Amino acid sequence: MGDSGTRGSQTGDANQRRTVVSLQLAGMMFWQYFGLGAWVVPLTRYLQAPGVEGGLGFDPVQVAWIYSTFAFGALVAPLLVGPLADRWFAVERVIAVTHAFMAVLMALAAWACWSSRTGPEATWALLFVSLLGYAIGCQITLTLTNVISFRNLEDRLSIFWYVRLTGTLGWIVSGFVVGWLLEPVSVQPLGVAAVASGVLALLAPWLPHTPPKGYGRPIREVLGLPAVQLFTQRSLVVFAGVLFIGGAMNQFYTVFTSRYLADLGVQADLGRWGRWTPELIMTLAQWCEIACMAATPWLLRQLGLKRVMLLGLAGWLLRNALLYSGWRGAIVAIALPMHGWSYAFYTLVGMHYVDRQAPPHLRAGAQALVTFLAQGPAILVGNLLAGMIVAAHRQEAWTDWEAVWRWPLLAYLGTLFLFATLFQERETSNVPGTGNV
Repeated sequence: MGDSGTRGSQTGDANQRRTVVSLQLAGMMFWQYFGLGAWVVPLTRYLQAPGVEGGLGFDPVQVAWIYSTFAFGALVAPLLVGPLADRWFAVERVIAVTHAFMAVLMALAAWACWSSRTGPEATWALLFVSLLGYAIGCQITLTLTNVISFRNLEDRLSIFWYVRLTGTLGWIVSGFVVGWLLEPVSVQPLGVAAVASGVLALLAPWLPHTPPKGYGRPIREVLGLPAVQLFTQRSLVVFAGVLFIGGAMNQFYTVFTSRYLADLGVQADLGRWGRWTPELIMTLAQWCEIACMAATPWLLRQLGLKRVMLLGLAGWLLRNALLYSGWRGAIVAIALPMHGWSYAFYTLVGMHYVDRQAPPHLRAGAQALVTFLAQGPAILVGNLLAGMIVAAHRQEAWTDWEAVWRWPLLAYLGTLFLFATLFQERETSNVPGTGNV
Protein backbone atom coordinates (compact mmCIF):
# COMPACT_ATOMS: atom_id res chain seq x y z
CA MET A 1 0.00 0.00 0.00
CA GLY A 2 2.87 2.31 0.85
CA ASP A 3 4.55 1.84 -2.55
CA SER A 4 1.21 2.13 -4.32
CA GLY A 5 0.41 5.35 -2.49
CA THR A 6 3.85 6.74 -3.29
CA ARG A 7 3.50 5.88 -6.96
CA GLY A 8 0.05 7.47 -7.02
CA SER A 9 1.42 10.60 -5.41
CA GLN A 10 4.27 10.73 -7.92
CA THR A 11 1.84 10.25 -10.80
CA GLY A 12 -0.36 13.04 -9.45
CA ASP A 13 2.65 15.35 -9.10
CA ALA A 14 3.77 14.52 -12.64
CA ASN A 15 0.31 15.23 -14.04
CA GLN A 16 0.16 18.51 -12.12
CA ARG A 17 3.56 19.51 -13.48
CA ARG A 18 2.49 18.69 -17.03
CA THR A 19 -0.62 20.82 -16.58
CA VAL A 20 1.37 23.74 -15.20
CA VAL A 21 3.92 23.53 -18.02
CA SER A 22 1.16 23.40 -20.64
CA LEU A 23 -0.54 26.46 -19.14
CA GLN A 24 2.76 28.36 -18.97
CA LEU A 25 3.51 27.63 -22.61
CA ALA A 26 -0.04 28.46 -23.66
CA GLY A 27 0.26 31.86 -21.95
CA MET A 28 3.55 32.42 -23.74
CA MET A 29 1.94 31.67 -27.11
CA PHE A 30 -0.98 33.98 -26.30
CA TRP A 31 1.23 37.01 -25.62
CA GLN A 32 3.58 36.22 -28.53
CA TYR A 33 0.78 36.37 -31.09
CA PHE A 34 -1.26 39.00 -29.24
CA GLY A 35 1.59 41.46 -29.70
CA LEU A 36 2.11 40.53 -33.33
CA GLY A 37 -1.57 40.70 -34.27
CA ALA A 38 -2.00 44.04 -32.52
CA TRP A 39 -0.06 45.94 -35.17
CA VAL A 40 0.51 43.81 -38.30
CA VAL A 41 -3.04 44.27 -39.59
CA PRO A 42 -3.89 47.89 -38.62
CA LEU A 43 -0.48 49.44 -39.36
CA THR A 44 -0.91 49.24 -43.12
CA ARG A 45 -4.03 51.42 -43.08
CA TYR A 46 -2.38 53.91 -40.71
CA LEU A 47 0.69 54.20 -42.93
CA GLN A 48 -1.34 54.76 -46.11
CA ALA A 49 -4.10 57.02 -44.77
CA PRO A 50 -3.59 60.72 -45.61
CA GLY A 51 -2.82 63.16 -42.85
CA VAL A 52 -6.37 64.52 -42.78
CA GLU A 53 -7.55 61.01 -41.79
CA GLY A 54 -4.93 60.70 -39.06
CA GLY A 55 -2.44 58.63 -41.10
CA LEU A 56 1.11 59.17 -42.29
CA GLY A 57 0.41 59.30 -46.03
CA PHE A 58 3.15 56.88 -47.12
CA ASP A 59 3.05 55.62 -50.68
CA PRO A 60 2.54 51.87 -51.39
CA VAL A 61 6.23 51.21 -52.08
CA GLN A 62 7.22 52.72 -48.72
CA VAL A 63 4.59 50.58 -47.00
CA ALA A 64 5.90 47.49 -48.79
CA TRP A 65 9.43 48.19 -47.57
CA ILE A 66 8.16 48.56 -43.99
CA TYR A 67 6.48 45.15 -44.18
CA SER A 68 9.56 43.65 -45.83
CA THR A 69 11.33 43.93 -42.48
CA PHE A 70 9.84 40.54 -41.63
CA ALA A 71 11.52 39.04 -44.68
CA PHE A 72 14.88 40.46 -43.63
CA GLY A 73 14.23 39.17 -40.12
CA ALA A 74 13.60 35.68 -41.50
CA LEU A 75 16.93 35.81 -43.32
CA VAL A 76 18.92 36.90 -40.26
CA ALA A 77 17.18 35.10 -37.37
CA PRO A 78 18.24 31.51 -38.27
CA LEU A 79 21.88 32.55 -37.95
CA LEU A 80 21.27 33.77 -34.38
CA VAL A 81 18.88 31.20 -32.95
CA GLY A 82 21.33 28.28 -32.96
CA PRO A 83 24.26 29.98 -31.18
CA LEU A 84 22.00 31.76 -28.68
CA ALA A 85 19.76 28.90 -27.60
CA ASP A 86 21.82 25.80 -28.45
CA ARG A 87 25.24 26.89 -27.21
CA TRP A 88 25.18 29.87 -24.85
CA PHE A 89 21.92 30.60 -23.00
CA ALA A 90 18.77 28.97 -21.67
CA VAL A 91 15.88 29.36 -24.11
CA GLU A 92 13.58 31.17 -21.67
CA ARG A 93 16.29 33.78 -20.99
CA VAL A 94 16.80 34.41 -24.70
CA ILE A 95 13.04 34.91 -25.09
CA ALA A 96 12.96 37.32 -22.13
CA VAL A 97 15.89 39.47 -23.27
CA THR A 98 14.78 39.49 -26.90
CA HIS A 99 11.26 40.62 -26.00
CA ALA A 100 12.70 43.33 -23.77
CA PHE A 101 14.59 44.70 -26.78
CA MET A 102 11.48 44.28 -28.94
CA ALA A 103 9.45 46.34 -26.47
CA VAL A 104 12.01 49.16 -26.64
CA LEU A 105 12.16 49.03 -30.45
CA MET A 106 8.38 49.04 -30.82
CA ALA A 107 8.17 51.99 -28.45
CA LEU A 108 10.74 53.73 -30.66
CA ALA A 109 8.60 52.95 -33.71
CA ALA A 110 5.57 54.43 -31.95
CA TRP A 111 7.57 57.55 -31.08
CA ALA A 112 8.70 57.86 -34.71
CA CYS A 113 5.07 57.90 -35.87
CA TRP A 114 3.92 60.20 -33.06
CA SER A 115 6.64 62.73 -33.88
CA SER A 116 6.00 62.53 -37.64
CA ARG A 117 6.06 66.31 -37.83
CA THR A 118 9.84 65.95 -38.26
CA GLY A 119 9.10 65.05 -41.88
CA PRO A 120 7.87 61.97 -43.78
CA GLU A 121 11.31 60.80 -44.91
CA ALA A 122 12.85 60.98 -41.43
CA THR A 123 9.78 59.28 -39.98
CA TRP A 124 9.93 56.49 -42.54
CA ALA A 125 13.65 55.87 -41.99
CA LEU A 126 13.35 55.67 -38.20
CA LEU A 127 10.24 53.51 -38.45
CA PHE A 128 11.96 51.14 -40.88
CA VAL A 129 15.07 50.74 -38.72
CA SER A 130 13.13 50.18 -35.49
CA LEU A 131 10.73 47.69 -37.09
CA LEU A 132 13.65 45.88 -38.72
CA GLY A 133 15.17 45.28 -35.29
CA TYR A 134 11.77 44.26 -33.95
CA ALA A 135 11.23 41.87 -36.87
CA ILE A 136 14.56 40.12 -36.28
CA GLY A 137 13.64 39.68 -32.62
CA CYS A 138 10.16 38.51 -33.56
CA GLN A 139 11.49 35.83 -35.90
CA ILE A 140 13.86 34.67 -33.15
CA THR A 141 11.08 34.42 -30.57
CA LEU A 142 8.63 32.79 -32.99
CA THR A 143 11.19 30.03 -33.47
CA LEU A 144 12.08 29.74 -29.79
CA THR A 145 8.47 29.55 -28.60
CA ASN A 146 8.18 26.38 -30.67
CA VAL A 147 11.57 25.11 -29.45
CA ILE A 148 10.74 25.54 -25.76
CA SER A 149 7.34 23.92 -26.29
CA PHE A 150 8.71 20.85 -28.07
CA ARG A 151 11.45 20.38 -25.45
CA ASN A 152 9.08 20.54 -22.47
CA LEU A 153 5.83 18.91 -23.63
CA GLU A 154 6.00 15.19 -23.01
CA ASP A 155 3.08 14.35 -25.31
CA ARG A 156 3.99 17.05 -27.78
CA LEU A 157 2.26 15.57 -30.83
CA SER A 158 -1.16 16.06 -29.22
CA ILE A 159 -0.67 18.78 -26.58
CA PHE A 160 1.36 21.17 -28.75
CA TRP A 161 -1.61 21.50 -31.08
CA TYR A 162 -3.72 23.05 -28.31
CA VAL A 163 -0.86 25.12 -26.90
CA ARG A 164 -0.32 26.66 -30.33
CA LEU A 165 -4.05 27.38 -30.71
CA THR A 166 -3.81 29.85 -27.86
CA GLY A 167 -1.50 31.90 -30.09
CA THR A 168 -4.22 32.22 -32.71
CA LEU A 169 -6.63 33.15 -29.93
CA GLY A 170 -4.19 35.87 -28.83
CA TRP A 171 -4.19 37.27 -32.36
CA ILE A 172 -8.00 37.38 -32.32
CA VAL A 173 -8.15 39.07 -28.91
CA SER A 174 -5.67 41.73 -30.04
CA GLY A 175 -7.91 42.42 -33.02
CA PHE A 176 -10.85 43.04 -30.70
CA VAL A 177 -8.77 45.23 -28.38
CA VAL A 178 -7.50 47.40 -31.24
CA GLY A 179 -10.76 47.39 -33.18
CA TRP A 180 -13.16 48.03 -30.30
CA LEU A 181 -11.25 49.82 -27.58
CA LEU A 182 -8.66 51.78 -29.54
CA GLU A 183 -8.29 53.72 -32.77
CA PRO A 184 -6.72 51.45 -35.43
CA VAL A 185 -5.64 54.35 -37.65
CA SER A 186 -3.25 55.74 -35.07
CA VAL A 187 -0.04 55.00 -33.21
CA GLN A 188 -1.97 53.10 -30.51
CA PRO A 189 -1.55 49.56 -31.98
CA LEU A 190 2.23 50.01 -31.84
CA GLY A 191 1.91 50.90 -28.16
CA VAL A 192 -0.11 47.74 -27.53
CA ALA A 193 2.59 45.66 -29.25
CA ALA A 194 5.28 47.29 -27.09
CA VAL A 195 3.31 46.49 -23.93
CA ALA A 196 2.76 42.88 -25.04
CA SER A 197 6.51 42.37 -25.56
CA GLY A 198 7.16 43.97 -22.20
CA VAL A 199 4.73 41.58 -20.51
CA LEU A 200 6.34 38.55 -22.15
CA ALA A 201 9.80 39.81 -21.19
CA LEU A 202 8.65 39.77 -17.56
CA LEU A 203 6.89 36.40 -17.79
CA ALA A 204 9.50 34.48 -19.81
CA PRO A 205 11.96 33.87 -16.95
CA TRP A 206 9.21 31.87 -15.23
CA LEU A 207 8.80 29.52 -18.18
CA PRO A 208 10.15 25.94 -17.83
CA HIS A 209 13.93 26.05 -17.56
CA THR A 210 15.34 24.93 -20.89
CA PRO A 211 19.16 24.96 -20.82
CA PRO A 212 21.27 25.00 -23.99
CA LYS A 213 22.26 21.63 -25.39
CA GLY A 214 25.90 22.66 -25.29
CA TYR A 215 26.55 22.87 -28.98
CA GLY A 216 25.75 25.08 -31.90
CA ARG A 217 24.85 23.79 -35.31
CA PRO A 218 26.94 24.83 -38.31
CA ILE A 219 25.37 27.47 -40.54
CA ARG A 220 24.76 24.92 -43.30
CA GLU A 221 22.63 22.87 -40.91
CA VAL A 222 20.84 25.94 -39.52
CA LEU A 223 19.74 26.80 -43.05
CA GLY A 224 18.79 23.20 -43.76
CA LEU A 225 21.29 22.80 -46.59
CA PRO A 226 21.87 19.05 -46.01
CA ALA A 227 18.16 18.59 -46.80
CA VAL A 228 18.69 19.89 -50.35
CA GLN A 229 19.21 16.28 -51.41
CA LEU A 230 15.49 15.71 -50.74
CA PHE A 231 14.67 17.91 -53.71
CA THR A 232 15.26 15.02 -56.06
CA GLN A 233 11.56 14.41 -55.35
CA ARG A 234 9.45 16.21 -57.94
CA SER A 235 6.48 16.55 -55.60
CA LEU A 236 8.56 18.22 -52.89
CA VAL A 237 9.85 20.71 -55.44
CA VAL A 238 6.27 21.38 -56.57
CA PHE A 239 5.13 21.89 -52.98
CA ALA A 240 7.99 24.28 -52.20
CA GLY A 241 7.52 26.21 -55.45
CA VAL A 242 3.79 26.64 -54.89
CA LEU A 243 4.43 27.66 -51.27
CA PHE A 244 6.95 30.27 -52.47
CA ILE A 245 4.56 31.75 -55.05
CA GLY A 246 1.63 31.58 -52.65
CA GLY A 247 3.63 33.26 -49.90
CA ALA A 248 4.70 36.04 -52.24
CA MET A 249 1.17 36.65 -53.55
CA ASN A 250 -0.17 36.51 -50.01
CA GLN A 251 1.54 39.83 -49.30
CA PHE A 252 -1.09 41.56 -51.42
CA TYR A 253 -3.60 40.41 -48.80
CA THR A 254 -1.43 41.05 -45.75
CA VAL A 255 -0.35 44.57 -46.64
CA PHE A 256 -3.32 46.03 -48.50
CA THR A 257 -6.56 44.26 -47.52
CA SER A 258 -7.42 46.51 -44.58
CA ARG A 259 -7.01 49.59 -46.76
CA TYR A 260 -9.09 47.93 -49.49
CA LEU A 261 -11.88 47.12 -47.02
CA ALA A 262 -11.85 50.70 -45.78
CA ASP A 263 -12.17 51.96 -49.36
CA LEU A 264 -15.12 49.60 -49.86
CA GLY A 265 -16.74 50.98 -46.71
CA VAL A 266 -16.61 47.62 -44.92
CA GLN A 267 -17.31 48.53 -41.30
CA ALA A 268 -20.28 48.63 -38.96
CA ASP A 269 -21.30 50.69 -35.97
CA LEU A 270 -22.96 48.45 -33.37
CA GLY A 271 -23.78 51.25 -30.95
CA ARG A 272 -22.90 50.33 -27.39
CA TRP A 273 -21.25 47.14 -28.70
CA GLY A 274 -18.61 49.20 -30.47
CA ARG A 275 -17.43 49.46 -34.07
CA TRP A 276 -16.59 46.60 -36.41
CA THR A 277 -13.55 48.11 -38.13
CA PRO A 278 -11.80 46.40 -41.08
CA GLU A 279 -9.08 45.17 -38.71
CA LEU A 280 -11.65 43.60 -36.40
CA ILE A 281 -13.58 42.03 -39.27
CA MET A 282 -10.37 40.48 -40.60
CA THR A 283 -10.14 38.29 -37.48
CA LEU A 284 -12.72 36.09 -39.21
CA ALA A 285 -9.68 34.48 -40.85
CA GLN A 286 -8.29 33.38 -37.49
CA TRP A 287 -11.64 31.98 -36.32
CA CYS A 288 -11.78 29.91 -39.49
CA GLU A 289 -8.15 28.87 -39.01
CA ILE A 290 -8.93 27.45 -35.56
CA ALA A 291 -11.87 25.45 -36.92
CA CYS A 292 -9.81 24.15 -39.84
CA MET A 293 -6.92 23.08 -37.62
CA ALA A 294 -9.35 21.19 -35.42
CA ALA A 295 -10.83 19.42 -38.48
CA THR A 296 -7.50 18.64 -40.18
CA PRO A 297 -6.81 15.19 -38.63
CA TRP A 298 -10.27 13.93 -39.63
CA LEU A 299 -10.03 15.40 -43.14
CA LEU A 300 -6.62 13.84 -43.72
CA ARG A 301 -8.07 10.43 -42.90
CA GLN A 302 -11.11 10.95 -45.11
CA LEU A 303 -9.63 12.75 -48.12
CA GLY A 304 -5.90 12.16 -48.07
CA LEU A 305 -3.12 14.71 -48.05
CA LYS A 306 -3.25 15.93 -51.65
CA ARG A 307 -6.98 16.64 -51.63
CA VAL A 308 -6.75 18.57 -48.36
CA MET A 309 -3.90 20.65 -49.77
CA LEU A 310 -5.93 21.27 -52.92
CA LEU A 311 -8.70 22.59 -50.68
CA GLY A 312 -6.18 25.05 -49.27
CA LEU A 313 -5.10 26.21 -52.73
CA ALA A 314 -8.73 26.50 -53.82
CA GLY A 315 -9.29 28.73 -50.79
CA TRP A 316 -6.53 31.08 -51.97
CA LEU A 317 -8.10 31.21 -55.41
CA LEU A 318 -11.61 31.82 -54.08
CA ARG A 319 -10.39 34.48 -51.66
CA ASN A 320 -8.72 36.48 -54.40
CA ALA A 321 -11.55 35.97 -56.88
CA LEU A 322 -13.93 37.58 -54.39
CA LEU A 323 -11.47 40.38 -53.60
CA TYR A 324 -11.25 41.00 -57.34
CA SER A 325 -15.05 41.07 -57.63
CA GLY A 326 -15.49 43.82 -55.03
CA TRP A 327 -18.63 42.08 -53.69
CA ARG A 328 -18.59 43.32 -50.09
CA GLY A 329 -20.92 40.73 -48.57
CA ALA A 330 -19.05 37.79 -50.09
CA ILE A 331 -15.68 39.28 -49.18
CA VAL A 332 -16.64 39.46 -45.50
CA ALA A 333 -18.54 36.17 -45.32
CA ILE A 334 -16.27 34.02 -47.52
CA ALA A 335 -13.03 35.67 -48.69
CA LEU A 336 -11.69 36.68 -45.28
CA PRO A 337 -12.31 33.26 -43.67
CA MET A 338 -10.61 31.64 -46.68
CA HIS A 339 -7.35 33.21 -45.55
CA GLY A 340 -7.33 31.05 -42.41
CA TRP A 341 -8.68 28.09 -44.39
CA SER A 342 -5.75 28.19 -46.82
CA TYR A 343 -3.12 28.63 -44.12
CA ALA A 344 -4.38 25.56 -42.26
CA PHE A 345 -5.02 23.31 -45.24
CA TYR A 346 -2.00 24.12 -47.40
CA THR A 347 0.77 25.64 -45.29
CA LEU A 348 0.33 23.64 -42.07
CA VAL A 349 -0.62 20.40 -43.82
CA GLY A 350 2.35 20.99 -46.11
CA MET A 351 4.66 21.05 -43.10
CA HIS A 352 3.22 17.66 -42.15
CA TYR A 353 3.97 16.45 -45.68
CA VAL A 354 7.60 17.62 -45.47
CA ASP A 355 8.02 15.89 -42.11
CA ARG A 356 6.60 12.68 -43.54
CA GLN A 357 8.78 12.68 -46.65
CA ALA A 358 12.08 13.39 -44.91
CA PRO A 359 14.04 10.77 -42.95
CA PRO A 360 14.48 11.54 -39.24
CA HIS A 361 18.01 12.93 -39.64
CA LEU A 362 16.84 15.45 -42.28
CA ARG A 363 13.42 16.46 -40.98
CA ALA A 364 14.52 19.54 -39.06
CA GLY A 365 16.70 20.70 -41.95
CA ALA A 366 13.92 20.17 -44.49
CA GLN A 367 11.47 22.19 -42.38
CA ALA A 368 14.07 24.93 -41.89
CA LEU A 369 14.82 25.13 -45.60
CA VAL A 370 11.18 25.30 -46.68
CA THR A 371 10.33 27.85 -43.97
CA PHE A 372 13.38 29.92 -44.92
CA LEU A 373 12.23 30.08 -48.56
CA ALA A 374 8.61 30.84 -47.67
CA GLN A 375 9.21 33.49 -45.01
CA GLY A 376 12.36 35.12 -46.36
CA PRO A 377 12.69 35.56 -50.13
CA ALA A 378 8.99 34.95 -50.78
CA ILE A 379 7.81 37.70 -48.44
CA LEU A 380 10.48 40.10 -49.68
CA VAL A 381 9.57 39.55 -53.34
CA GLY A 382 5.84 39.65 -52.60
CA ASN A 383 5.99 42.87 -50.60
CA LEU A 384 7.99 44.75 -53.21
CA LEU A 385 5.87 43.43 -56.08
CA ALA A 386 2.61 44.28 -54.30
CA GLY A 387 3.87 47.77 -53.45
CA MET A 388 4.88 48.51 -57.04
CA ILE A 389 1.61 47.20 -58.49
CA VAL A 390 -0.55 49.17 -56.06
CA ALA A 391 1.53 52.30 -56.73
CA ALA A 392 1.11 51.80 -60.48
CA HIS A 393 -2.68 51.69 -60.12
CA ARG A 394 -3.12 54.54 -57.64
CA GLN A 395 -3.99 58.12 -58.49
CA GLU A 396 -3.92 60.39 -55.46
CA ALA A 397 -6.44 58.86 -52.99
CA TRP A 398 -8.07 56.48 -55.52
CA THR A 399 -6.82 52.96 -56.26
CA ASP A 400 -7.90 50.66 -59.08
CA TRP A 401 -8.26 47.64 -56.81
CA GLU A 402 -9.68 45.45 -59.57
CA ALA A 403 -6.41 45.77 -61.48
CA VAL A 404 -4.42 45.10 -58.29
CA TRP A 405 -6.22 41.88 -57.33
CA ARG A 406 -5.98 40.52 -60.88
CA TRP A 407 -2.29 39.69 -60.34
CA PRO A 408 -2.56 37.34 -57.34
CA LEU A 409 -5.75 35.86 -58.80
CA LEU A 410 -3.92 34.73 -61.94
CA ALA A 411 -0.96 33.51 -59.88
CA TYR A 412 -3.18 31.37 -57.64
CA LEU A 413 -4.97 29.94 -60.67
CA GLY A 414 -1.60 28.88 -62.06
CA THR A 415 -0.40 27.34 -58.79
CA LEU A 416 -3.61 25.35 -58.37
CA PHE A 417 -3.21 23.88 -61.87
CA LEU A 418 0.50 23.21 -61.28
CA PHE A 419 -0.08 21.41 -57.99
CA ALA A 420 -3.05 19.38 -59.22
CA THR A 421 -1.11 18.23 -62.28
CA LEU A 422 2.38 17.51 -60.94
CA PHE A 423 2.06 16.71 -57.23
CA GLN A 424 1.94 13.05 -56.23
CA GLU A 425 1.02 12.24 -52.65
CA ARG A 426 3.13 9.09 -52.46
CA GLU A 427 6.52 9.53 -54.04
CA THR A 428 9.77 7.91 -53.04
CA SER A 429 13.30 9.20 -53.32
CA ASN A 430 16.77 7.72 -53.55
CA VAL A 431 17.70 9.45 -50.28
CA PRO A 432 18.01 6.71 -47.64
CA GLY A 433 15.06 6.63 -45.27
CA THR A 434 12.76 8.85 -47.31
CA GLY A 435 9.42 8.08 -48.79
CA ASN A 436 6.30 6.80 -47.18
CA VAL A 437 7.51 6.82 -43.57
